[in-house]
Amino acid sequence: MKLSVISVALLASGASAFAPSINARTSSTTSLNLFGGKKSGGDEGKGGPMGGMMDQLAMFKKAQEIAKKKNDLDKEIAQMDIIGSAADGKIKVTVQYVPAQLPANPSPGYDATKIDIDEDYLSEVSCEDLNAALVEALRDGETAATKVVAEKYQSLDKELSGILGGMGAGAAPPAE
Repeated sequence: MKLSVISVALLASGASAFAPSINARTSSTTSLNLFGGKKSGGDEGKGGPMGGMMDQLAMFKKAQEIAKKKNDLDKEIAQMDIIGSAADGKIKVTVQYVPAQLPANPSPGYDATKIDIDEDYLSEVSCEDLNAALVEALRDGETAATKVVAEKYQSLDKELSGILGGMGAGAAPPAE
């Protein structure tokens, strides 16, 4: 009899550990809002009913569009013949832009594809002067190509600034 009373008491106390308590509060204080929902701070209307995830998807799609535009610009610039010159135009070097091959080669480059040297200049110039003029023409071509790339990429820069500005990533000017 003692054994059954003790076992019933143990079972009753063990069973109550798994039973819900009347005073227990079951609400969670953590909310991720991944798929939208009610946001605190008065932002309920921002982003629609599925604002959180939908905003992220829209930003991802916009990033894909910008990446495609960048690739298209890279192809366009790579087709261009950019000319650098030296020795008062007697040496001309045609330079082509080589887009960065991510991630293996993150830096863009330039290839000299054609060199034109005036025949009269070639017959009268010394080797040292010819060497210096060729280097100058190559550098001039690379500088011109860099300017072309910068001009073409300005449209992407404006779009990226718009996206980052919309995210609130832009730094506010310091208050005085």
